[in-house]
Amino acid sequence: MNIGFIGAGKVGFSLGKYFKLNQHFLSGYYSQNLASSLKAAEFTDSKQFSNIKDLVSESDIIFLTVPDSALAALSKEISQYEVLGKIFCHCSGAFNHTILSELKDKGAFTFSVHPFLAISDKYTSYQDLSKAFFTIETSLTDTEILEKKRQIEELIKSCNNNYEFIDSKDKVKYHTSAVFASNLMIGLVNMATNLLLDCGFSSKSANLALSNILESNLSNIINKGCENALTGPIERNDSKTIASHLDCLKGKDNYLEAYKALSRQLVLIANKKYPDRDYSEINTLLED
Repeated sequence: MNIGFIGAGKVGFSLGKYFKLNQHFLSGYYSQNLASSLKAAEFTDSKQFSNIKDLVSESDIIFLTVPDSALAALSKEISQYEVLGKIFCHCSGAFNHTILSELKDKGAFTFSVHPFLAISDKYTSYQDLSKAFFTIETSLTDTEILEKKRQIEELIKSCNNNYEFIDSKDKVKYHTSAVFASNLMIGLVNMATNLLLDCGFSSKSANLALSNILESNLSNIINKGCENALTGPIERNDSKTIASHLDCLKGKDNYLEAYKALSRQLVLIANKKYPDRDYSEINTLLED
């Protein structure tokens, strides 16, 4: 199976390099930015294409690694070429395969294949893909797509990655989960950092102070699960400490809203961990 890429950004670079290292053949890259596709081809020891038609012709599986906003227009553009029997995969976490409907109408097979991983660098992120969990999404009712589904499944399995098929209707919810675990966590750490800066910490000291607790907490969540990793004043049912936190956040509305919303989630977890404890006093504080 020859794998081609339309789009030569971080995802295209990283997936191409990763597949190549796992002994898959790359036909190459096309990009509107010819300099980018040339660099991607050099990085993966593959071929640069000067037009989409030739790349599609020489590829069995085509990954559309372009911004989400460009997928619909790109699908329409590609559909003018011979795509019958070809497999097209986009890598959007939020959109499902139906955004490529023009290609499906012309006899192509369409998928979304998403690595559950933050890809931040063209030249190094491929090293992290061995740890990525992949989700595969396509039509679940189309019997003629079964063989193509097996081919995409084998592609991911051959790289020794864990994966899951996901229903098309759940893609937005799935992507929201990724945002909670990735982007929104950055917001929380930024809030924690700013509170330390308010205490007189330097940026360097704040980073050092938070790094250990962040690493330790994530390790505990991953290895023990949220319930067993839970510590702190909510787990202890320490309403006085919670009240003091809420008081110190007065005037910082965004911080106060985030603290209350997340604390309500922690109360739910604490209730599961200690079903005989009465958290009503904390709940009242969080509702005020």
